[in-house]
Amino acid sequence: MTVLTYSMSGLPRGQGRPRATARGGFASVYKASADRKYEQSVAKVAAAAMAGRDPMEGPLSVSLRFRMAIPKSATKRVKASMAAGEIPPCTKPDLSNLVKAIEDAMNGIVYVDDCQIVRAFQTKIYAEQPGVDVRVEAFQPQESGR
Repeated sequence: MTVLTYSMSGLPRGQGRPRATARGGFASVYKASADRKYEQSVAKVAAAAMAGRDPMEGPLSVSLRFRMAIPKSATKRVKASMAAGEIPPCTKPDLSNLVKAIEDAMNGIVYVDDCQIVRAFQTKIYAEQPGVDVRVEAFQPQESGR
């Protein structure tokens, strides 16, 4: 398999910062419960898309499109502009945290490790139906014009 595409619905969630606690004089770092649940749901959808196949190997190219919810408070004119892509979502969560949450969740399922990603395309748009569109494919280097 050289290409995998799938979509998942629901509001995209960025990867949060690790939490720390001290117990018995020892520091412990953990992921927030909501972050773990989101990562598990992404992993479940990715596993279903893989349909039992082994994780991809070798260099990969990943494209992620994050469909953010259009704010209910926006006017009809502004909502139409957002849906048409004329107004981009310059809101939290930031794109890098959204990407990290998806890439980490696909580790060991879609690919062996996210270090295999050598090319990435990400975008954050407003959409009527929030969610994430994912495309993972084998990296094909561009031929030079020589």
